[in-house]
Amino acid sequence: MKKFGIEIKWGIRYAFLWILWLFIEKSSGYYEAKISDHALYSMLFTFIIIFVYYVAIKEKKNDFFKGNMNWKQGCVSGIILTMVIALLTPFCQIIFHKAIAPEFFPNMIEYSISKGNSAETAKNYFNLSSYILQSVFGVLSLGVVLSAVVALFLQTKNKK
Repeated sequence: MKKFGIEIKWGIRYAFLWILWLFIEKSSGYYEAKISDHALYSMLFTFIIIFVYYVAIKEKKNDFFKGNMNWKQGCVSGIILTMVIALLTPFCQIIFHKAIAPEFFPNMIEYSISKGNSAETAKNYFNLSSYILQSVFGVLSLGVVLSAVVALFLQTKNKK
């Protein structure tokens, strides 16, 4: 377990940052008055995601691999981080939708219908089980790509 301590630590930090971000979105009105801008505003969290992956893999390189990490080691570290985040994602979604913003789904359904979607389509998309699946698969796909790219930049270059 100690072997993956850095990934677990950063996975938990990611979860807290995400919950904080969702709280900021709610406080800023992106689930009510500014709901039309919600998707665009949410995309800004991508910069935080990139930062978390960078810092986590860099810490793994410096503290665990003693400054000498190849691409595969960095990529594996990022993928383990991704798995930790994917495991925490359903809990974050439940906390968010049950405790922080229970109005999110009704408001998004209403907004979606106002934009021409059917009520059935909106209800099938904007619900807890759908969002849990979307977020888990989104984390898995983005996390693997980010792991590979960040590891590429952080790998120790051969000195010749």
